[in-house]
Amino acid sequence: MTSKAEESLARGKALADKITQWQLKSLIDYWVKIHPGDHLPSRKEFDPMDIPRLLPHISMMDVERDPFRLKIRLLGTAINNAFERDFTGKYFDEVFPDYENSVGYHQRKEVAETGMPKHFFGQGKLRYNLDFKSVEWILLPLASDGETVDLILSAISYGGE
Repeated sequence: MTSKAEESLARGKALADKITQWQLKSLIDYWVKIHPGDHLPSRKEFDPMDIPRLLPHISMMDVERDPFRLKIRLLGTAINNAFERDFTGKYFDEVFPDYENSVGYHQRKEVAETGMPKHFFGQGKLRYNLDFKSVEWILLPLASDGETVDLILSAISYGGE
């Protein structure tokens, strides 16, 4: 029988084979590398010094439960530039009106509940300060106890970067 952590790792490997944007591909490859296999990776296994070139494209979100909320712990400079502001330390629902009805919210909630990585490619619904046709992201679970997702690691690409 496959554990949740093993299934999560297998899903991450499958996504790594599909993704073409270098930021997302590099981050998921790194996540697969640090994934212990028998449990979900934690923040302490993630070392930003291992992936310095990716840092402008990364975000980290704290997962809060009861009620479910996402707090932005870290937001890379490429993301800040896309929105023309830094909302590190704020909650997604404070920054983006009607966020609970977005694809991003539902995918992040699914990652938090299942521990499975998620990928998105399509039209962005939020207002960005960029001229692009699509947005792509990868959402990766981290869990301090190896099981309950308490942090979501993400990379985003606005195309053409």
